[in-house]
Amino acid sequence: MLKILLLFLLPLYVNACPNWQPAIKDNQALGWDYQLNPHNISVVKDPINNQSQVIKLVLSPDSTWPNGHTRTEVKHNGCATNEGDSSFFSWEFLLNNPIKTRNDMAYWETDNSYLQSMGFYLTPKQVKSNVSTELTFFSSLPSRKIHWQDTVTIGKWNKIAMAIIWSESKKSGHVSLWYNNHPILTELPVKTKPDANKLFVQLGLHRNQAEPAIDHIYLRNIKEVANLTTLLSKLNSR
Repeated sequence: MLKILLLFLLPLYVNACPNWQPAIKDNQALGWDYQLNPHNISVVKDPINNQSQVIKLVLSPDSTWPNGHTRTEVKHNGCATNEGDSSFFSWEFLLNNPIKTRNDMAYWETDNSYLQSMGFYLTPKQVKSNVSTELTFFSSLPSRKIHWQDTVTIGKWNKIAMAIIWSESKKSGHVSLWYNNHPILTELPVKTKPDANKLFVQLGLHRNQAEPAIDHIYLRNIKEVANLTTLLSKLNSR
């Protein structure tokens, strides 16, 4: 199955970044281009395996930003996001409690013009007497459209992997998505670049307004790799 998928997808992807992965050293999260509200970003023991370290991001009332938003995030500048370029990006996240209010969890946005291309957000979901969390993937161009939703398993590491072709044209732009090693979207045709500016990705928690609710998320195993073969080969590994 993997070989068939590679034969179908490989010819579409060109000009990607070399391998990139942030590091944890001396209890510090290193390798990011920027940290938004770093006082709420810490290195902690993995809640599932306390032999390893992960990043914890807390969103609280003191996570305000000058524009009135509330955010605790880490930022990575994509190095190959010009017209026709490709990005292969993956990460894992864990919630040990259901989310209390709607939070953006990850999104691609343009430098300079600050226009969102696509992203993921988390929302509380009531299932009978239980509260769970729903994960949504959307694209923004020409208007916001939801492409996929699923319930997040609380207390478990969940993995997202993406293969993106960057283009201002829907005919040339594509997104493929995997969730917990399962293919969700394959070569979804979508306009991935709002304009000619390069794009960055931010991970963590973000709200468009100030709220008293405190939420947190754990991140690990964040990677940008050079090609689709490497991305798919790592789907079943940390």
